[in-house]
Amino acid sequence: MQMNEIEENEIHTREKNNNYFAIDLLKALMIFLVVFDHTYPWKLKNSMGVQLWERISIPIFLVLMGFNMGLSFKRTGETSLKKLYTRVYFKKKFWRYIFPFIVAYLLSTLIGLAINDFDTEALEQFQHDWSFPHLFIGILPFWGPGNWFLPVIFWSILIMPLIYKGFSGKPKRRIITLIFCFVIEVLLQLTIFFIFDPRNISTNSEYANFLVYYRFITATPFFMLSGIGLGLWFSKNHNIFAKQNLFMWILFFISLFYLIVYQFFDFRFAFIFGDYTLFSFPYSAFLFLLAMKLIPKNPSNLFVKGIRLISKSTYHILLTQIIYFAILISVWGDHYGGSIFGINSVYDPIVVFLYVLINWVICIPIGILWWYGEDRLRENRLKRKSLKFFFFYPKHSI
Repeated sequence: MQMNEIEENEIHTREKNNNYFAIDLLKALMIFLVVFDHTYPWKLKNSMGVQLWERISIPIFLVLMGFNMGLSFKRTGETSLKKLYTRVYFKKKFWRYIFPFIVAYLLSTLIGLAINDFDTEALEQFQHDWSFPHLFIGILPFWGPGNWFLPVIFWSILIMPLIYKGFSGKPKRRIITLIFCFVIEVLLQLTIFFIFDPRNISTNSEYANFLVYYRFITATPFFMLSGIGLGLWFSKNHNIFAKQNLFMWILFFISLFYLIVYQFFDFRFAFIFGDYTLFSFPYSAFLFLLAMKLIPKNPSNLFVKGIRLISKSTYHILLTQIIYFAILISVWGDHYGGSIFGINSVYDPIVVFLYVLINWVICIPIGILWWYGEDRLRENRLKRKSLKFFFFYPKHSI
């Protein structure tokens, strides 16, 4: 029991000392874009070419998810599933993701009830986009935008060691695993197209039934597996000019062309659903490689420290903005064009951008403070465990 605590502490320390500033900078920028995305209405965004710069936030996060997990597993030196699926692994993920989610669940529920005079109908806000069965995969009753990404994270905890095993072998197996990630995503898209057949939906009840299954599928990492797979692939070698990454130059231009015609010419493949697909991920993945090439690995100044702090807090900032925008929906009826101080329903660009700034100022610091408080509690817990182990088993601590 105590040895697991010591091992957990050692892993935590090693990860702190193996950061790339490019990763921290990307995470910080992307979480700012998430808040921007949930404030700026589509009526304004459609003319801003957002597919090329603003809608990259989730694809970048998925690539980073795969890359970071690949590095984390590689540092352990383990490749067998038995040693990848460990008690320490799940315990670490619980405290990193599940515990904050439980806190967010309780907070959002209490806030939702409090601002609605404890009317339980406030907890049906999830029906804005979701159904009751989705509450069991991580959708909050007092729903806010961005909530859909939480089930993706929870699912990734379960499948990431399995996918990493495919990427940890010889080059041939790694190539097959990467192709497999793309194939799985294509098969899910085709499943939605042919089996659920949204083309022939004619009634509201049929559409509601379709959405139940559609949301279950799209709120999993399997629906975006190519992005995660590319991140895991890069964890072996992230040099943009490396031989193993030359194929990315081809995929980048294909993806760029797709996003341009998607954004400016309303081109759509009938069998592809959503913005985050295998046709858009290579563009963001290439930007990731470019950032890793151009940004110094470990600079040191006050700006860097601030960026690293935001980077560490991105999950808590995500939870914070989910709750925050849930409040806006409950109070104003929408989150687009709004802040806690009001909503601009005519979508004046200047007013809306002012609200973006306000929402940044509110969500980012609160998320940082939330993460900082949890981190201090965790550090103190580990120190107490270490001291207790040293006191009772001094020979084993040397």
